[in-house]
Amino acid sequence: MRKQLLLGIAVALLCSAQTWAADITGKWTGEVKLPTGQAVPFIVELSQQGQVVTGKLAGINGAPDVQIMDGKLDVDLLTFWGVRRIANADVRFNYIGKVSADAIDFQILRADGSAAPLASHTLRAAGG
Repeated sequence: MRKQLLLGIAVALLCSAQTWAADITGKWTGEVKLPTGQAVPFIVELSQQGQVVTGKLAGINGAPDVQIMDGKLDVDLLTFWGVRRIANADVRFNYIGKVSADAIDFQILRADGSAAPLASHTLRAAGG
């Protein structure tokens, strides 16, 4: 009997940990400071179903929007990648975000490793 009770508690804790993940659906805004010192808008529109995250990154300086690929939210860790067109070349960036109640702190990494990671950038829910 005690073993069944402990198993029940463990299952309940596991289920609550999975449901703890916040729903990040919506528009998130902030800015990214480039190595040149220039600050550019960083706007992300997200849609979440379970752990799967889809959406887009707003284009920069008139560039087209970037589709979010392989988006996943694992409790409070958001990961995805996208391809931006820079100097007539497609450049893949990996995005790693730490989600809290009202913010997502991102680190942005050029996938080929040819540039230093952009420092963490905080996005806030639009209107928040």
